[in-house]
Amino acid sequence: MAIPNSDDIWDSVEEPPIDVDIEDEPVALPPAEPVSSSFDSAVASSSTAESSSAALSRHIAQVAKTHSTASGASADLTKTKFYPEVRRKLHDIFGLSSFRPNQLEAISTTLAGEDAVVLMPTGGGKSLCYQLPAVCDTGTTRGVTVVICPLLALMINQVDALLEKGIDVAYFNSDQASEESSQVTRRLRAKGNRPKIFYITPEKLKHSGLVTRVLNEIRDDGELARFVIDEGHLVIKWGRDFREAYKYLECLRTNFPGIPIMALTATATQQVKQDLIRILKIRGCKVFWQSMNRPNLNYEVRQKKTVEKEIVQFINTYHANETGIIYARSRKGCEGLAKKLRENHGFKARHFHAGMQPADKQDALQQWQHGRCKIIVATIAFGMGIDKPDVRYVIHHDLPNDLDGYYQETGRAGRDGKPADCIMYYSWNDVNQRRRQIRDNADSDFREKEHQEQEILRVAAFCQNNVDCRRTQVLGYYNETFDSILCNQGCDNCRDPSGIEEEDVTDMAVKIIRLAEALVDGGKHSVTRNQLLDALWGKAGSSARGTSFHSHELFGCGKDFPRDRSERVTDHLEHLGVFISVSKQNGEWSAAYLEVCRFHHWAGLLSE
Repeated sequence: MAIPNSDDIWDSVEEPPIDVDIEDEPVALPPAEPVSSSFDSAVASSSTAESSSAALSRHIAQVAKTHSTASGASADLTKTKFYPEVRRKLHDIFGLSSFRPNQLEAISTTLAGEDAVVLMPTGGGKSLCYQLPAVCDTGTTRGVTVVICPLLALMINQVDALLEKGIDVAYFNSDQASEESSQVTRRLRAKGNRPKIFYITPEKLKHSGLVTRVLNEIRDDGELARFVIDEGHLVIKWGRDFREAYKYLECLRTNFPGIPIMALTATATQQVKQDLIRILKIRGCKVFWQSMNRPNLNYEVRQKKTVEKEIVQFINTYHANETGIIYARSRKGCEGLAKKLRENHGFKARHFHAGMQPADKQDALQQWQHGRCKIIVATIAFGMGIDKPDVRYVIHHDLPNDLDGYYQETGRAGRDGKPADCIMYYSWNDVNQRRRQIRDNADSDFREKEHQEQEILRVAAFCQNNVDCRRTQVLGYYNETFDSILCNQGCDNCRDPSGIEEEDVTDMAVKIIRLAEALVDGGKHSVTRNQLLDALWGKAGSSARGTSFHSHELFGCGKDFPRDRSERVTDHLEHLGVFISVSKQNGEWSAAYLEVCRFHHWAGLLSE
């Protein structure tokens, strides 16, 4: 696969050429209950909602405290030598009077010259964690803060915002005229008068010898303050996929020893976090992690039947003349659906995908951002760097690639803090279609295909699970424990009035635990979630290839268990702490394996 040269991810995303306009047999479904009515009525009519809100605030604060691994997280950071300047410039430059959770901790860490990984949800204030230190003169390392940014549009938006605050900032991109680029170079070489912040794409950093020489000059002059990797999870996601320039970032520590590195992201599983730290060579860094819950978002999954009709009914009923995003998998599907919404239903809709001309993409984006277009129908090429606060709904016409993508894409709704709806349409036909695409992709090796297939099956399990809280499931993907009572009826499963039918799955759980213990064999072997489930069902499939699991006496001990029940029980055992997910090196990348916690009270079942 060719390495993209564009500075703009819109031009480098590749989408499979499939038609997503074929719909199943028409069966009408009722429109989603509007998040505004469900949230507002719950708050207005129930004192429980008030207590849930207070409990939710405590949960967010507790998660932020629990997952801040900085040794000084509980220390009085107002006593550091940096604090007076930090506090003053927070007010004078950024117009703020207080910090959000973990901001001061992250700022103090980088000013002390230490490495940091900062995981904050969308709207959590990640940018301040490096922008404020960049304008401070009391840090251990001072001078230019180099920000590696994945998207040209995002870079320009941030540069414009910083210039409005009077902050000296510069950037390189592929669209600059030669004179403008030369002017930036002269500024970067002006010792003692360099910009506070310098933005650059990973491609420019990797392929430009001039940039390398300039950064070495800045370092030799003692004016290189830190490296910041925005959207840090892309070091893993795109290093593993197609944005090869991100893999080059592993050289930062080698080429610039002693210069602190800060990686920022709104989404990272435990495995991704560990891979990020390993690839960037920042072991011993301080990690700041807070709750990823978005309490104002309403989550709902619907069976995929008469999709176009339902979408039209939903928008007209609950979000007439409001801004929204509809995600579809293919370029053809985006164009077709946007055209139908315009011509058949009178909506102000535009399509957006990576195959469009840059001017057309920019026009569609500006029309949408300024409210002249209300609906954007897009592939995953649309999203990163899009920070429109009043998006009232995100609809997935087709399945996302994984739960991480689902979290990211739904996270574009409700950034103003007001209620917003997230609707996903699901059919097993879509799952099988996506699996065929993965298997037929000649550009991916076997390990990557297996990883992608496991991820789409996790999405399918999420859709099929009509009992457990959607928030609990999504946050569990990121190893965050979330009490479903705090959802406050903010998802379809928690609002379901039909109640829950109890089923005794003790026998199933015991067999799963015993099988896992046998396969792991006291730590001699490693087993993934999919390998465990395949062995449980007696399936000698691709996940067990290269193992001897099929010859074990317990192989197939759960062949009579329903697949969805087995998956839910296995995931619940991990949620309870019976299984522990650990990341282990597997070739170039890490993989998630399950271990059995021998000290858990359920472990006693193994000896019964």
